[in-house]
Amino acid sequence: MCLRHCLTTLSLVFLVTSRLDSPATAADADIDGIEFFEKRIRPVLVQHCFECHATKPKKSKGGLRLDSKRAALAGGDSGPVIMPGKPDESLLIDAVAYGGEFVDMPPSGKLPDRVIADFRTWIALGAPMPDDKTSDGTQPASSPAPQKTVDIEAGRSFWSFQPVSQQPLPNVSNADWPQQRLDWFVLAKLDEQQLEPNPPADRRTLLRRLDLDLTGLPPTPDDVDAFVSDASPDAIERVVDRLLCSPHYGERWGRHWLDVARYAEDNPTGESTCQPPPFPWPYRDWVIRTHNDDLPYDEFVRRQLAADLMDLPPEEIAATGFLGLSPVYHKEPKLSGEVIRVIVADEWDERLDTISRGFLGLTVACARCHDHKFDPITTRDYYALAGVMASTQLVEWPLVNASLADAEALTKTREAIVDYNLRVSYAKAMQTAAEIEKQPTEPFEKLAKEYQKTLDDWKSRKLFDGPIANVVRDAGVWVDDHDPDWTNMVYRAGEPRNLPVFVRGNPNNPGDTVPRRFLEVLSDSPARPFKHGSGRLELADAIVTDAAPLAARVIVNRVWGWHFGQPLVRTPGNFGALGERPSHPELLDDLAARFIASGWSLKWLHREIVLSTTWQQSSRIRDGRPTEVDPDNRLLWRMNRRRLEAEVWRDAVLATIGQLDGHMFGKSDSIDDEKNHRRTIYGTITRQNPADVLRLFDFPDAKRHSDQRTLTTSPLQQLYLLNGPFLQQAADHVVNGPLPGSTDDSDARSDSVQQLFRTILLREPTTDELDASLRLIGDESTQQGWQILAHSLLATNEFLYSD
Repeated sequence: MCLRHCLTTLSLVFLVTSRLDSPATAADADIDGIEFFEKRIRPVLVQHCFECHATKPKKSKGGLRLDSKRAALAGGDSGPVIMPGKPDESLLIDAVAYGGEFVDMPPSGKLPDRVIADFRTWIALGAPMPDDKTSDGTQPASSPAPQKTVDIEAGRSFWSFQPVSQQPLPNVSNADWPQQRLDWFVLAKLDEQQLEPNPPADRRTLLRRLDLDLTGLPPTPDDVDAFVSDASPDAIERVVDRLLCSPHYGERWGRHWLDVARYAEDNPTGESTCQPPPFPWPYRDWVIRTHNDDLPYDEFVRRQLAADLMDLPPEEIAATGFLGLSPVYHKEPKLSGEVIRVIVADEWDERLDTISRGFLGLTVACARCHDHKFDPITTRDYYALAGVMASTQLVEWPLVNASLADAEALTKTREAIVDYNLRVSYAKAMQTAAEIEKQPTEPFEKLAKEYQKTLDDWKSRKLFDGPIANVVRDAGVWVDDHDPDWTNMVYRAGEPRNLPVFVRGNPNNPGDTVPRRFLEVLSDSPARPFKHGSGRLELADAIVTDAAPLAARVIVNRVWGWHFGQPLVRTPGNFGALGERPSHPELLDDLAARFIASGWSLKWLHREIVLSTTWQQSSRIRDGRPTEVDPDNRLLWRMNRRRLEAEVWRDAVLATIGQLDGHMFGKSDSIDDEKNHRRTIYGTITRQNPADVLRLFDFPDAKRHSDQRTLTTSPLQQLYLLNGPFLQQAADHVVNGPLPGSTDDSDARSDSVQQLFRTILLREPTTDELDASLRLIGDESTQQGWQILAHSLLATNEFLYSD
């Protein structure tokens, strides 16, 4: 039966599915890899390697140079040391890991494990580096030349920093084709290449696309029938308005933003000083609610960075979970202050990177160790903004009015309990060691009892028990290592701090202090220092005022990409020199300018896009000139066929079989729990052990900001669909429900097959599909045959993809 199951399932899958779309291009991954190199690898090479391996070949030690892509890949006297895509076979990894098979490097001491892990990741990505200069001394177009000095004034002329304005409509070959302004710009680009757009998608396909795009749930068969039969000229507009008013809209589009915000409910590791935040979900719920309420995007930005500093109802502080749920790493008190300072600086760096890439599309974190190699961002810019992070504490805080003492006690008590738990455990460990060494144990017994008494006192304190969220507040952050045996973190409420420049990114090598301020290139010259508290609110204001054109371009580009499966700028987190240029620059500027003029309304932006002729095109791939001229569909001569994200696919299955639990908000439930039928956005998101369906289907790594999801196709995905319990149980539910049942009547069996197709695929089966399905079920019409048929339909590409 297993063989029959597999063969019949596969045959039916082939029968009712169509071609897979191609995955993301290698160029996209390479751009991200170069960013990774500039941020994580080059600073280490500069600090530890270039002294011996960045001179002329005849002088470089071992004949190895690491300051040139060509030379680094060529290797030295011992041959290649970097095997792109194969870290385990790369001598460079053995060298930095002190593996013993190659000379240990650097000779001054082994690099930290996290740095070695970065080198492994970089090589696994293919060891991307900026290209070397060509023989004529110029830099290849694919990679701009690194700048020797930062010219702020010249940098202000870069395309993404320019003001946005409504653009004049271009001349097109068919003025009847555009329905929205954006269509004119698309058609003009097609005209340049003498390409014609696809015809509109059929009504069933269009409605399914609309529902999945705007709410993440499929329409019902009745919805499809009603829409197909509705001939009124405003039928599509009414559907769009209905979907945008649905509470499911916020669940769908809130999830998109949570990728940007790298939302998760734990930390990358689970040691005592980085336990999971106890109240993460209020931020997720806030994102959903504000999307449903169409909170203007500029206000959306302000509240996430500084709601606690604004005159707002107390529950709005949940918005600062954007920072309050940042990844936190273990700070072992027995480690030296030097080590802890590096860990803390790395946390500030991650938060600054998320802000700059998420809101501005700039890789500001690449200026941590040196001026940015490609963009007009200086190291002083970096530490001016890092000072804002150094003046911000992650805390637990009431979402209702409460006394300051009650609010502060939440975080203070938790930190004290963690601290004294560690002290007790270390005192007991010392007591055990003394016993083994036949040494006096009384001092350690006494110390353990004292610590335990203090610990019990902290645990006995009554704390505020109303609604609470993990958020942030203004407080300077310092590392206190005056006790050589115990390193503490110190937070001083209301006392912001300016950071010095960390020479070569090392917080233990401070340089000149830099006042907190915004980026020079996006400010009036010179940039004004922040004067109010940490500066978070001033930073947020600067993002949506001084940098409004850039911020609008970035979010419009993100929304476009989420609708089309491909953004206009294919590097949505990098609008700098290493990023790609927009495929339709006038369209992007026109849409961004009108987005601002609309009051930064995301729902306005959705309407503009989904009501366009461009978005409503068929996804059919036409052979001949279109695929020859534009195989990647950058010119949008068709709609892109898109695989559903893991969450949308899971939710669609539950909705289709009538088992979706519509309960919104509140604590999360495990996605792997078979009894959990809530929407996936309410599932637990973990940085340590993602749910199987998320891990297999390209859910982003929540340890860091995610620009966009990378599509992969693997055998494990197919095995999950065919053999995983989720679809098997879904198919069982369909069979045991009101749909098909065992019957000897051939007409009844045929009707049941058609009903099954309408329920799952929202269409009638073709003659061949009907015949194949009836053969699969057999004359005996067993439950097993129906289960195989239902399972097969749920596993088809037609269900997994949006056309």
